[in-house]
Amino acid sequence: MDLSSYVKGKKIILAITGGIAAYKAANCVSTLRRAGAEVYVVMTENAQAFISPLTLKTLSEHDVITDMFDDKGYVTHISLTEAADLFVIAPATANCLAKMRTGIADDMLSTMLLAFNKDILVVPSMNDNMLENPATVENIEVLKNRGVHFVMPEYGKLATGKIGKGRFPKEELIILKIVELLYVKPLLNSYEEDGYDKLSRVIKGKTFGVTLGATKEYIDPVRYISNGSSGKMGFAFINAINSFEGNLKIIAASHTDERVEWFPYERAGSTEDMCKKVLNIAPALDWLVMSAAPGDYRVETESKSKIKKGSETIELKLVKNPDIITEVKIKFSDLKIIGFAAETDNIEEHAIEKIRKKGIEAICVNEVYKDEKGFNQDKNEITLISKKGKVSFSTMDKEVLAYLILFHLLIKWR
Repeated sequence: MDLSSYVKGKKIILAITGGIAAYKAANCVSTLRRAGAEVYVVMTENAQAFISPLTLKTLSEHDVITDMFDDKGYVTHISLTEAADLFVIAPATANCLAKMRTGIADDMLSTMLLAFNKDILVVPSMNDNMLENPATVENIEVLKNRGVHFVMPEYGKLATGKIGKGRFPKEELIILKIVELLYVKPLLNSYEEDGYDKLSRVIKGKTFGVTLGATKEYIDPVRYISNGSSGKMGFAFINAINSFEGNLKIIAASHTDERVEWFPYERAGSTEDMCKKVLNIAPALDWLVMSAAPGDYRVETESKSKIKKGSETIELKLVKNPDIITEVKIKFSDLKIIGFAAETDNIEEHAIEKIRKKGIEAICVNEVYKDEKGFNQDKNEITLISKKGKVSFSTMDKEVLAYLILFHLLIKWR
């Protein structure tokens, strides 16, 4: 992703509170600054015990705000809240959440928060017992209901050495949420009033199945037939759905996008294996996103031992694999499915025929021969065709494209 396309010139206040994860915020500051964002760091007194203000000043290229009564003055800092586009708190401690919920303004950070009237993004990080305390749970829920955005902590090794939920999340998930708020939100709102909030409400609590990657059809124990699917489009859907608090059931075939590993998934080998696993999760789904690239054919008889070099040619008899969407629709006719197709010609004709034949909600079609689009690329150019409309999206990052596809199907064409 070309981050500068989304954050260059944007003014972001990034506040750091006094948790052990405070040092990790430095990476976020550096990433945003390199992409051209103006980053203004605010640190609580306790945060300074974990990381030096000088470090953040060097990375942000701005003085760090640490005191209500420093040389810059109270009024200057409050005026920054009027100029800034986004307020990020990463990490946010349990104490910070409690103060936000109750409106306490006893330091520079809490005072600036009360004066800020745009989007606020909070990244909690703390001990799992603190995170799961009823007071913290309630504070987070109240803040969400007020429109505060969250990237929730992940499971992992905590400062105490135990494994639990409360670990500072992956930096890229925070950056992607920032892109969502600065770029995707106004984009969706340009299509329809409150389009972003409408999509968020529709996705929250729904269960989405997402398939991704390339299946492998083995010829012998070491050779197989596959394709170039990376799983990047699948991750883009996972990120968007997760960001809006949708439930996920992921089935992943072979993939090169390491970000998929951040989420729990079932591994699929062959197309037949993926088909069985999709059928297993189908009863729990509201939507199925079939972004995987399952093989259409398999070897009729897989060799049990490695085929040795011999003659100049070798003949393989291929038989047709089950069509996963067709199999799912036979048993679960009401399940809403988004299909994908990689075509080289007559893309709209083929897409319309697949929608009619398979009875799916929509299909995303891309021309795979084009440079820098399709398989194993960060960007894609697709045409989305459904029973209710058609739209072509110019080349864009897959992470943004996923939001647009979901918006058109769940909101614009509902």
